Order: sequence, then C-alpha cells, then structure tokens
Amino acid sequence: MTDTSTADEANRYKVGRRFFVYAPPLKGVRPSKRKPPNPPYKGAPAWKCSVYYYWWEYLRRHDGYRQCCMRGGKGKYAKLYGDFGNVHAHDDFWQWWSKEAHSELFCEPTARQIRVLDENSRFEPTLSNDTLTLELPLEVRTAYLITRIRSVLKQYEAQAKAAKRISRARYPVATKPVLTSLHQHLTVYDAYRANPKLKLYELYDLIHADAGLYVSESVEGETVAASKKLLLPYDYILRTIKQRKANLVRRHIRIAEQYIDAVGQGKFPLRKGR
Repeated sequence: MTDTSTADEANRYKVGRRFFVYAPPLKGVRPSKRKPPNPPYKGAPAWKCSVYYYWWEYLRRHDGYRQCCMRGGKGKYAKLYGDFGNVHAHDDFWQWWSKEAHSELFCEPTARQIRVLDENSRFEPTLSNDTLTLELPLEVRTAYLITRIRSVLKQYEAQAKAAKRISRARYPVATKPVLTSLHQHLTVYDAYRANPKLKLYELYDLIHADAGLYVSESVEGETVAASKKLLLPYDYILRTIKQRKANLVRRHIRIAEQYIDAVGQGKFPLRKGR
C-alpha cells in the first residue's frame, strides 16, 4: 500500500461506483469536479492524461514481460500476466482498460461499513492504523453517545486523514506521478531503442522538440554562432553543449529503464534514483 504525499489526494476520483486515487483515463467529459491533471503534452487526449495509461505503456516496453506474452503467460512473469494479460495482443489501450476490465486492477475496493459485533462475532483488538473500535454502553443517552463519538473521532483526525491517503487497490500507484516526465522519459527511451546507432547528443537534436527537452547552448556567456561570427575558436563550446545534451538524454533513458524494471514487479512509477 502506498501513502501519497498531500491531503488533497485523500479525495478519490469517482467514476460511476468506482474510485481511483489518481485521475483515470476517460473518453468524453471528465465527470469529476476535481481539477484534472496536467496533460503529459499539449493536446493530449483525456484518456492519455492518466498514470494508468503510462503504466500500460511502460509494461509494453518490458522485454521479459513481452516474452511472457509470446509464451501465452508462462514463465517468470506468469503471476503478473494473470492480472495484466497480453498487453501486446493489440495496440488499443482503451480496449485493454475498459472492455477487458483491467481498470479493476487500480480502483479502490468498496468502502467498509460500520458493523456491530454480536455474540457470534469474533472480536479482535484493533491493531491497524485504519480501524477504530468503540464500545458503546446502550444505557447511556443517545445524544451523549453521539457527542462522545464526535469527540473521539476528533482525537483521531490526523490518523483518519492518513488512512484516507492510503491506496488499497490491488496495484496502487507507487509515487505521485508527473505525467509530463513520464511522457518525456518514454519518448526519449523509444527514440533511443529505434536509433541505436545515433550518438546521444544526436538523439537530442532529433527529438528535443517532440520530447520537450532543453539545454542551454551558452557556455560562459559564449555561443557557437557568436564565436563563428567573430572567427573565434568554438571547439570547447561545442564539446560542452554536446556533453550537456548527451547527459540529459542519458538521464531520461536511465530513469525510463528503472521504471520499466519496476513495472515488471507490479510497481509504477518507481525508481531508485536519477
């Protein structure tokens, strides 16, 4: 289970009778009154504005899971396959999410109800941080009981807020996602796999506009263009800029690989470092 970072995340996104900690992919108008997440890129459709869409995309990049799909769900990732199925059977995310009902992997379970312990019930002392057990003397006036219950709940207000921030989905989101970053990492990674012969700084030049990448092309206040114009040497400037580009691309690839490795363990988005 995952403890998300802000109190606002205690509010679930409601879709029909289901609740999600983070905005689910939707087609059409989003019914929730909550502010929608920032899109991963300008003009992204609503069904891509979700961490759950990128969970599917990153899982499709996992080579071990791909082999498992080719073997019909057998091998090291058989258990994960039992939940996520063949993500390579087609390229239609919406079919996988909606028609094949994989959205159920990420939604919160039905809220528990208050229950009365009778003589047939098995009483267990409260050991968890998300349950409070009370004993109510029935001979006491109802109005007084209600007042006391409210007082007790007030004492556990912080604990209640913490409990609401915990996802109980079968596959909870591991950390608070930033969709723009998930998109950038994946865009760079895909380009890297598609162009294995390119040097990393060349890869930057190829995709920086689409991926939203940026490095400064000024070194100690000097640029290649200005140096050329003044007939000054610019090898150091050019070499520094190439190194900056390569370092940025390398970082995105490294993060994407960590996410891909973790998604094969049923955890996303999760990485060890930069």
